[in-house]
Order: sequence, then structure tokens, then C-alpha cells
Amino acid sequence: MVVAYLEKGYSLQSAIFCDTGFEFDEMIEYIQKIKDYLKTNFSTNLVILDSSHIIEKWAFEKPIIRGKYEGRKRGFPRTLGVDYCTREAKIKPIREFVLNLSKKRFSTQMLIGYTANEVQKGRVSSLDYARAVYPLNEWGWNEQECGDFLKKRGIANPLYEHFQRTGCYMCPKQNKQSLRSLFFHYPKYWEKAKQLEAKAMELNCLNKTLKIGKSLVEYEQEFKQEGKPLFAEYDEMEYEDVCFCK
Repeated sequence: MVVAYLEKGYSLQSAIFCDTGFEFDEMIEYIQKIKDYLKTNFSTNLVILDSSHIIEKWAFEKPIIRGKYEGRKRGFPRTLGVDYCTREAKIKPIREFVLNLSKKRFSTQMLIGYTANEVQKGRVSSLDYARAVYPLNEWGWNEQECGDFLKKRGIANPLYEHFQRTGCYMCPKQNKQSLRSLFFHYPKYWEKAKQLEAKAMELNCLNKTLKIGKSLVEYEQEFKQEGKPLFAEYDEMEYEDVCFCK
């Protein structure tokens, strides 16, 4: 979206990426390439906000401070809605960055990457500090158009070889196909996610497993029995309210 927006002659002060500390190496490498691409071709800066210390702190260190679970550690983020991971590692850092550019609320315009289909279904941003605009909706672009554009420019994210949407490798909003891709194609991150589950269980966290009612150890046994798919499988998010990027 950002590249297409700039190609159409619009100006952009900054693009923003929040590094949650749970990114794929491929994502970090890709973001650096896009950062260089934007600087070279459009003199536009891609700002990388470091949120890498936040999620583990909220998962395993900060206790719940009210309600019937007071004193318990949270563990994994909830599957439904916006939980601490999105709020603390993405929403708040971006809000702080934008308001540092201009203290006057709604004086800054922010591009939101919702597709035309999403906007037409009623998905809108809840920004309380900037004016949200939806370029993809204005252009009538959905996932297919975005993917075709990136491929033509030679700047497609390699993670899309195995995922339809990308995000943190331990995001609870990914479904079974996404977990299968993680297990077979990114074993390093699968093991890291299992280690997080083990830690959540050891600390008796409120949410001990990535997915409700089933551990990654159980998924692993199932995937081994099924075997590696012969053809690529792409994942769809289970819910509309997701933080996964397009």
C-alpha cells in the first residue's frame, strides 16, 4: 500500500513498523529491504519502533491487578478481541510516535491498510489521535490486487510462500493451517512457541496454551501423523478482529 501510494504522487512523512520481538527473521530482513527501497526511491523513512521487551513482560511478569484472576500472570494473549499484545506493543507505541510529531490531535493523517472488502463490511479504525484514510478501499484493492502489485515490483514478502497473512509467530489468532505451516516450514519458531507454552504452564498462567484447549505438543503429534502436505496450504484468520498484517 505504501509503495503504491507514493507511486501515485502522494507524499508520506514516515512509514511505521513495530518490532514485537516475536517476528520471523524473514520479516525483519524484508522490512529492512523495504526501508532501503523507500529511502532510495521516494526519500521516505520507514521507522522501526522497538516493542521487543513488551509482550513477555505482560505475559509472564506483570500480574493481573483486578477481578477474580487478580495476581495471576496472563500467559498467551486472548484469541478474541484486542489484547495486551496489540494494545501495548503496537497501538500505544504508534500513538506516542504520531503525537510526538504533532501534539494537536487529528492534525496527522494515517494510512490504514484495510482492504476494500474489509471496509465495505464495516471494518474501520478506532484512532483517537489521527485522521484515518483507507487507500486500498479508495482504489478498490483487495488481497489479490495487493499481491499482484508487490510481485510486479519484485518486493513481495517471502513469508507469503507459506502464509496468507503474517504476524508474530506465536499469535493465537492463526488457525490450524497456519500452525501446520509453522511446524513444517519454520521449526525454529515452532520450538520457541512450545517453549513459551512450557513457561506459561510452569507459571500457572491464565492462558497456558497458544490455542484454547489444545497444546502445541498435541498439534505436533497430529501434524506428524498427517505428514507434510504435498501442496502449499494457506491460512485464513479465524476472526475479523485480527492484528495480523496483510
